[in-house]
Parts: sequence; C-alpha cells; structure tokens
Amino acid sequence: MLMRNLHKLAAVALALVFASGSLVAQEKTAMKEKMYKGYLTDKMCGSGFVKSGDAKIAATKAKKHTKDCALADDCKASGFGVVVGAKFLKFDEAGDKLALEYLNGTKKESNLLVAVNGTMDGNNLKVTSIKDVKK
Repeated sequence: MLMRNLHKLAAVALALVFASGSLVAQEKTAMKEKMYKGYLTDKMCGSGFVKSGDAKIAATKAKKHTKDCALADDCKASGFGVVVGAKFLKFDEAGDKLALEYLNGTKKESNLLVAVNGTMDGNNLKVTSIKDVKK
C-alpha cells in the first residue's frame, strides 16, 4: 500500500514538473521581442488618431503629427507611443525616455515613421529601441 501511494505521489509530482515547464515555455513565447513599425506620437494625440478604428485614417493623422506637438509640455507629459494600424501602443517609462531622445535628435519635423523593438506587457509596450524607418 505504501509503495502504491509513493508511485501515485511520484506520478503527480512528475506531471506538475512537466506542466510548469510548459507554462514557462508559453510565457517565454508570449514575451518574445517584436518589431512594431508605425508613427511615433505622444499619447494625448495618438490615442485620438485611432479612435475611428480605421487604420488608414489613423495613419494619415499620425503621419501629419509634428515633432513640435509631441514635445509640447502637455503632450510630452502624457507619454509616448506608436500608432500601428488602428492601434496606439503606449510605451513604458524606458520607452518614453527613448522617444524623447529620438525626438530631440531627429531632423524630421513630421512623418515620424519608426521601427520600435519591444515586448507587450499588458497595455504597454516595453521598448528596447526606436529607429528611423527609411522609405
């Protein structure tokens, strides 16, 4: 009887080990870094650009958005993100800092098309880099 219970306990423990390993693998897959291509904007403006749910309208508005607007006090204070299709992906704190560096360093005045590398964490994009996209 004791041996049978030990075998059952060992089987349950082994199943738990495999199940937890599977969850870790799924989590790593979900957290894989990805490149997002879109228009860099501040949150105040960018979230408004996507309200229609139409990717073409959002892109047209975001393309015209200016660096000066993004760097205006109220807009800058709202944080930054990228308009991708009909969605606005809000940056994390590190992404906001990278966006400021990008905006202060670029010669572009509008059409701020960028490639952003990072991972989604809930509603925020954890940004690792922001680079110009050459057309």
